[in-house]
Amino acid sequence: MISLLSAAATVLAAYNCQLEPPRAVTLSATGVTASEIGLPPMALRFTVSIEDGNPLQARVAWSGDPMQAAGKFPAVTTAPGAYAFSAYSSGPCLFTEQACLTQFNLVDGGDQPAHIILTPVAVTTDRDKGARHPFAAIALGQCARTDTKK
Repeated sequence: MISLLSAAATVLAAYNCQLEPPRAVTLSATGVTASEIGLPPMALRFTVSIEDGNPLQARVAWSGDPMQAAGKFPAVTTAPGAYAFSAYSSGPCLFTEQACLTQFNLVDGGDQPAHIILTPVAVTTDRDKGARHPFAAIALGQCARTDTKK
């Protein structure tokens, strides 16, 4: 009889994250504006675990997941305690019409909360002209480290 064993991934770091409301960023000749994109507060909480592997893996658990970013994705270390990864899915999407893509940039604060920035790919549609254009969306937040290793 052959026994199948599944090796559990080693968690290098785990975080509970809380985002501020996402914002649409508009650049113009007179300056920059950032207009809040309304989402329910519960939709702004999620967890991120960084798991050992080649490459590292980022696991996002997000109940309600408005950005369709839950799942397991390859990650890179951008500095000590700093991780970046792109979450992707086939939708439905909050900011696009078909596939979803969100860049995560998480930087551990050591004794302070970690900081996180999410930048989803976003498209707006001008229905009168039948045209689509990219727009910049950003969500900033903080994450509390929940694993015992620091």
